[in-house]
Order: sequence, then C-alpha cells, then structure tokens
Amino acid sequence: MTRALAYFSNDYRSARGKFLVACKTARLKVESLENPHADRGGEPLYTDVAVLGPENTSTALVLTSGTHGVEGFCGSAIQTGLIMEGLAGRMPPDLRIVMVHAVNPYGFAHLRRVNEDNIDLNRNFIEHDGPPPANPAYDELSDIIAPTSYWRLATGAILAQLLIHRMVHGTAKLQAAITGGQYSHAEGLFYGGRAPAWSNKTFRRIVRRHIAGAERAALLDIHTGLGPHGQGEVISSDIPGSPAHARAVNWWGERVKSSKAGESVSAELSGTLKSAFCEMLTRAEVTAGTLEFGTFQAIQVLHAMQAENWLHHHGGPGHRRATRIKAAMRHAFYPDSDSWKTKVWEQGCEVVEQAMQGLRP
Repeated sequence: MTRALAYFSNDYRSARGKFLVACKTARLKVESLENPHADRGGEPLYTDVAVLGPENTSTALVLTSGTHGVEGFCGSAIQTGLIMEGLAGRMPPDLRIVMVHAVNPYGFAHLRRVNEDNIDLNRNFIEHDGPPPANPAYDELSDIIAPTSYWRLATGAILAQLLIHRMVHGTAKLQAAITGGQYSHAEGLFYGGRAPAWSNKTFRRIVRRHIAGAERAALLDIHTGLGPHGQGEVISSDIPGSPAHARAVNWWGERVKSSKAGESVSAELSGTLKSAFCEMLTRAEVTAGTLEFGTFQAIQVLHAMQAENWLHHHGGPGHRRATRIKAAMRHAFYPDSDSWKTKVWEQGCEVVEQAMQGLRP
C-alpha cells in the first residue's frame, strides 16, 4: 500500500500534476478546460478530462472528482492511482471511461467546498428558469448556520443552538434544513446559485461530447465528509424497487443506500451533478451513484465549514486565524492519515471494478 499512498497529494497543484503524469504515462490524451479564476498565486486552474478506451463504444463510465473542491484530494488519488495501476488494460473492449479531474478546480485550489461564486455545485444543477426549491427551515436558521460572528462559533454558542433545534425537531429535519440546499442566502452554506455555474456548464459540455451516444452509462461522483471514518457508501437518488436502484444494488451490494428512502448518510438533495447526468441521458440506461467516504463527526465537519465560510466573507485571508481555519477545513474532508487513505483507496478501486463488471453486456 506504500505505492498507493503516493497517489495522494497535499494541494490542488500537486494533485493535478500527478494526474497529468499518470495520463502521460498511460498515453492518454487530456483536454484541459481553464476556469475563469486563478489560484492564490495567480496560476490558472483547470478541469482536466481524460478518456480511456475508444470514443465510439455503447457503454461508458464517468468518474468525477472535486465537485466539492476541497473534497477533491480523495477522488483525485483514486483517479490517478487507477490509471497508474493499469486500469486501461483491464477494461472490456466495448467500454470507455471518462475521468473528470477537479470539476470545481477553484474550490480544490482554495480549500473551499464551493466555487468562485460561493455556489455549492451539487445544488446548482436545477432548472434556473423557474423558481428555485424553497427551504424555509434554512431561512429560519440562516444566522445560526452561517454566522457573521466568529466569536459565536469559537464559544460554542452556535453548537448549543443547533443541538437544541435537533432535540426539538430531530436529526433528519435539521440535516435537511442545513444541507438540502438553499437559493436565497448568497453568503450562506449550501447555496445553489441563481444561474448555472461555470463548472455546471463545463460538465454538461463534457457529457455531451463524450457520453451523449452511449446506450448504457454509469457515473461515480466521489465525495468525502459524511459517514463513519474511512467507510464508503454509494448514495443512490433512486427509489428502492426501481430498475436503476436494483442495478446499483446488483453492482455494489449493501454499500448502496437510497437518500430518497432515508437510508443514506446524506439528506435528499436538489440540483446535484448526479441528477443532471441522468436527465441528460434520457435515452440511455443510466446507473448513477455518489461515492461518499466518511471523515469525522458531522458536527466537526459542519463547524469547519462554518468557520471557513466566515473567514471567506468576513475575516479575510490576512486574518490571524486564517491558516488554522483553512487547515481545519482541509482536515475535515481529507484526514491526513495513512489508514484513512488506504481504506478509501481500496474501496474506491473495488467500487470502480464493480461498475465495470456491471456494465459488461
């Protein structure tokens, strides 16, 4: 496993470099799509796309990393490692795999879950022509979820208020209120935006170019932050008993949990990348899942997000707590331990192999 640990990186620039080296070693052509914003040093940021296998196959598997920027370390390592471990040589001849590295390169580079406009991309894939989904519970709790005072976070006052709300309304309702997505507080958490973000439009362009003609397609969108430490869950948005959910269970077994049925570590979400993928491929048989790896307790992860959001909007990069807050944010979604990395690498490889088997004729 020492070799596998080398696939993990400590920052976006290193992660991208390793991915590009892996692609070059495997003689894969890479399309690099430049984000309109730069990293902290002024260097350009890219979403990189590599295709394994022929372009004209009837089956396709898409592996995405970094939809939630700072969560990209794990997905990047899995993508890079799979290429370096000879994935192309193990693929069925009628399958193509499209790897989308750093869907949200801005968040990856700046250690934010959100993009350059404070948009949570996994809430942005809605129909923006009509009224957005309502979340009155978030509106009620907005000052607690995204406080403007760091003192309230540091003293634990916010935590106490959230715990009281959970006691009154229950854990599931509190999680849905906080994480389900909201479209009215532009400086808040889980903000879905008022228009399609650059990463939204870029991902759709990638799907149209590489996947549109597939008759059978699958998506694994790799995330971190929810669930027991180092444990992977395939989150399905399909209803148990539906053909898509049955396929997912057949491929990935008990690891599959439906958010619609309330089984998952995630609440049911609006505007996800996964849902957009399914909606774009109406003529194909589509199996889609979010591969979520747990890190720490939900309250610790939320606190890291709250502090980072406060820093970005109120404290500023020069604040004396900035380095500590950014480090805590990175750690919340990317634990710096060999055991965690080993677990997610092994499970990531297994889930991808199972998807490949599932896509066989």
